[in-house]
Amino acid sequence: MKKLYPILFLAFFIASCGEESFAPKSQYDAQVANPISISNTNSCSAFTHIKPKVDFLFLWDNSTSATFINSATKTALNNLVHSVSDRFDYHIMLAPLVKRSYDPVNYQARIVTENTDGLSSDALSMRIDMTYADDHLDTLSYSSGSQESGISRSIDIIKANHTNGVFRRNSYVYVVVMSNQDDSSWKKQQVSSIDQENYLREELNEWLCLRGAYNPPSGSSCTGFRLDSLEMRFMNISAFVPKVGSNTCGSVASWEQGGTYQMFSERVYNSNYIESGNSIKRHYGQEGRAKRDSYNLCDQSNYTQIFDGINSSIEDTLIRHKYNYWPVASTGSAAIDPNEVRVFKNGVEQPRLSNPIPAGASGFTFTNSVQYVNTRYEPTPGEPFQGYVVRLYGSSIVTYPECIRVQTQTPKEYFGYVDLQTKPVESSIQLEINGVNIPQSSTNGWQLMKSGGQPQYFPNKNIKIQSPTNFSEATPAINKSGYFLKLNGSAVYSNGATIEVIYDPST
Repeated sequence: MKKLYPILFLAFFIASCGEESFAPKSQYDAQVANPISISNTNSCSAFTHIKPKVDFLFLWDNSTSATFINSATKTALNNLVHSVSDRFDYHIMLAPLVKRSYDPVNYQARIVTENTDGLSSDALSMRIDMTYADDHLDTLSYSSGSQESGISRSIDIIKANHTNGVFRRNSYVYVVVMSNQDDSSWKKQQVSSIDQENYLREELNEWLCLRGAYNPPSGSSCTGFRLDSLEMRFMNISAFVPKVGSNTCGSVASWEQGGTYQMFSERVYNSNYIESGNSIKRHYGQEGRAKRDSYNLCDQSNYTQIFDGINSSIEDTLIRHKYNYWPVASTGSAAIDPNEVRVFKNGVEQPRLSNPIPAGASGFTFTNSVQYVNTRYEPTPGEPFQGYVVRLYGSSIVTYPECIRVQTQTPKEYFGYVDLQTKPVESSIQLEINGVNIPQSSTNGWQLMKSGGQPQYFPNKNIKIQSPTNFSEATPAINKSGYFLKLNGSAVYSNGATIEVIYDPST
């Protein structure tokens, strides 16, 4: 067809020419015939939408025989704190391992946290900036002649710091004891394996009662607060072998095998969780090691790597995180066209499934409504999200460190009217939409809206409609003022359309 010339392009949100001049215009106004907006969200299970809550307790050997407080171990601690800060909603408590009998439980204890949410004034008084964590080690008082009781001390500290928000319910809890001695609190008047065994049994029962998901054996019971921890581990860095002759460990001549610590770490690691009557294993990453959650102090040639094994163990736990829901958009985000959601896992597009889902199928479904779901289902349900989500099935389920890209677009909009800023001569109107001439027609074309036989002026009219076959007003509205051409049938246009119109103004 012959191109309209000159052209008056009516961009829907700009003023047109006046009554006396009729200059051609060529302008596209995205605020009216909005282009469809396509969004992509990229995320990986290594960096989950909701950071896991992880609470650490480091009991630092402050006995006079230890040399842990040095530049290498301070650097190691600093590296760990910065590593944790990237991955977790973290609380880190630093406390001396050995205290005098008259010192309070929190004597010289300090905490480093990602935020202050849920912390009481008592906890806030212990909070220090992460940049000062390593410097705090220099302030610990050396203690001599006091009994070392790292196991019971860790339990006492957690119990003393759960009401103030330091150790939180439904979090991951990691206790790390560093010592070149051993827990000797079970040694009273005599030294025997029976006393040590009783001590370990009693402390393990108290530990598991505090942890939660535990049924105590006959003769034992649980009282008091329960953390309901997603995982609760006791890790130690101690000597693996007894002192023989004049050899040293940790650069000191006076040391002792950490046998009690090592046995306790093993028992904590091997203690399953009771869920709905079933015994469930949550601890992973230590299979094949002779002493689980124990790290040999005497093998450390460079103390800047003293936490490497603990870091690896935490990462092994995260590897097991599996997600069968994945966030698409938060509540209140722009509307989504439910038919245009696309999911890519590690760069490969996943198929869209329809209910009922066949057994063994892989792919995703999308429900166009706000949901509140746990995005993670292993090792425990968690990481809740409220908003729009896709549900994943089969091989489309995400396991650390796999990545997901979700592509969405805004819904298609339909427009049933073209506005004219000046009163037109009906017989002169020529209209093009996307370069195609639109005839005057009551079925597939335009009609000038009139009143009493004359073009009708509307001070405020919504030009958006539900669909080409449903002229009910659509929301959110796009309101215009002026004279209007009503479009019928195939003349109705949608997002990104270019409108060109020329007409003679009425005198």
